[in-house]
Amino acid sequence: MPVPPSLTLRLPPRWRVQEPPAGLDLVALHETPDEGFTATITLAMDAVEGADDVAQVVTAMADGAVERLAAVERDVTVHRRGAIGPASAPGLAQEVRLVTTVGEGSVRLTQVQVYLPAPDLSDDDRLAVYSLTFTATAAQAPELAPDFEALVRSVRPEVPGAAPEG
Repeated sequence: MPVPPSLTLRLPPRWRVQEPPAGLDLVALHETPDEGFTATITLAMDAVEGADDVAQVVTAMADGAVERLAAVERDVTVHRRGAIGPASAPGLAQEVRLVTTVGEGSVRLTQVQVYLPAPDLSDDDRLAVYSLTFTATAAQAPELAPDFEALVRSVRPEVPGAAPEG
């Protein structure tokens, strides 16, 4: 059984936690919908066996996320993508733009995906990758993106035996 480090994070004001569906560890909804769409922040953890090339793993995960979106949404494009974090634990962030249907209308969305790798505490050959995703309407995204950025900056692994940050 994978034993990734637990995470602590700070959810910004105006976001409320909801019961996550299977496959997600956290779902937060913004208090103010736009165009019938409620902005979301999600967190999921995936365990990857035999992850020798961490950058390759997170890139493959990001590619897969775009492919899954393209299978169910329209006009899916990667607007920006770049490496984040230290070379010893390279993460990836990407901004994806797409069109979805809300009610009977089309709504343009912006989705920012961040992939943060962490060692599995029980198995050196396994890697935990935390996927944090922010989705909002194209109109609301510029206002809410700083909330997501603050949440990502607040993410801290809880490694047993490590001194707390202060």
